[in-house]
Amino acid sequence: MSEYKFFLLHKLLVLSVNILVLTALFIAMYRASLFPDDFTPTFFKTIFLLLVPTFCLGFIGKRLLGKRRPALI
Repeated sequence: MSEYKFFLLHKLLVLSVNILVLTALFIAMYRASLFPDDFTPTFFKTIFLLLVPTFCLGFIGKRLLGKRRPALI
């Protein structure tokens, strides 16, 4: 893999994880607003439920990308 392709894939991975985190935040805020009496517990249950797979995906993606990193000369 060329250095350019590695750099591009790394930036795409970072961008996708950031978008997934923002999406999780929006979903958690929306779900919590549906239950105003239980806003905080609903928000935290939803955000943690969505962030765990997001960060796992980012961690696995970074490890897979690191294995394919081009050798430095």
